[in-house]
Amino acid sequence: MTGRERVRLAAAALAGGAIALPLGMMLSRDAPSAPAPAAVPAADRRAVFSPRVLSDPYFLDRQREGIEALEARCRETGEFCAEARQARRWLDERAANR
Repeated sequence: MTGRERVRLAAAALAGGAIALPLGMMLSRDAPSAPAPAAVPAADRRAVFSPRVLSDPYFLDRQREGIEALEARCRETGEFCAEARQARRWLDERAANR
């Protein structure tokens, strides 16, 4: 392939992209939106689109599980005690701010 053919191929690719991108964006706007999810109890799953992740009940439950595992490890082996205390303090602060 000569240099001239490569330039033509690159120009065609750019022109095709310049046409296809706006066309694809226009067509995607007309697509029907997905139905709203069914009501689920608060802690069963995470509120994916919530800007308040740190106060999400699902997130806090998972954090609580991890903290309890750290505390159990601390009791059993004496390891990760400082981390468990700090994590418990953080979780208690979050619970107080609810």
